[in-house]
Amino acid sequence: MNLSDATETSGFERGLPAQIAGRIGRRILQGQLKPGDTLPRELDLLAELQVSRTTLREAFAILASNGFIESKQRIGTRVRASDHWNTLDNAVMTWHGETDEPGALAQEMFEIRLAIEPMAACLAAQRATAEDLVHIFKALKAMGDEHANPHRAMEADVDFHLRIIAAAHNRFLMPVASVIRAALIVSVPKTFAKFGGMDHSLAMHADIAHAIEQRASEAASQAATRLLNDTYQRNFS
Repeated sequence: MNLSDATETSGFERGLPAQIAGRIGRRILQGQLKPGDTLPRELDLLAELQVSRTTLREAFAILASNGFIESKQRIGTRVRASDHWNTLDNAVMTWHGETDEPGALAQEMFEIRLAIEPMAACLAAQRATAEDLVHIFKALKAMGDEHANPHRAMEADVDFHLRIIAAAHNRFLMPVASVIRAALIVSVPKTFAKFGGMDHSLAMHADIAHAIEQRASEAASQAATRLLNDTYQRNFS
């Protein structure tokens, strides 16, 4: 195992401990370190990685907080089973994106959208504040301005969906928003390129926004489902 290979770091790996955690985390995801495996001795890792003991221990703390490793006396530091891994963490999703087959990862993330977004739209129709509605319709308008600024339109599409999740006002939905965002960042440019813009889906987005504004919970959920089913078919069929 060579953990000192040069690796391009993501925006979630600022700082040396996070970078070291990323290198080890990717090795675990790639199967080079398997559940139950014991990591090399601390002294060996310090020599290999050329970092301080403090940095290595901070990296271990990051991995442990995300369920990747655990330390036990007389045994050492071991890799935990994958059902302990915090796959919702932004850094962990980045590691997955660099190690998994991209299409499979995108599809799994989209399946989370199918499960979450119709419910979020339903709750938003019940709970959205006036400020929430302003943000949702502002994003919708920016999506419609695609010809003037396509990049901004794609950003607005991502913002639209995240604003609806925020408008649901359910604290347990917010951690899932990072997965939704990651899925959108993959699918929105792909859809935009395939159809040459937002014209194909803009009306479906508007249906969701208007249903939320009208406090029509079931209509909002159904509109979100229609949009997601359409997007799924275009991206994965």
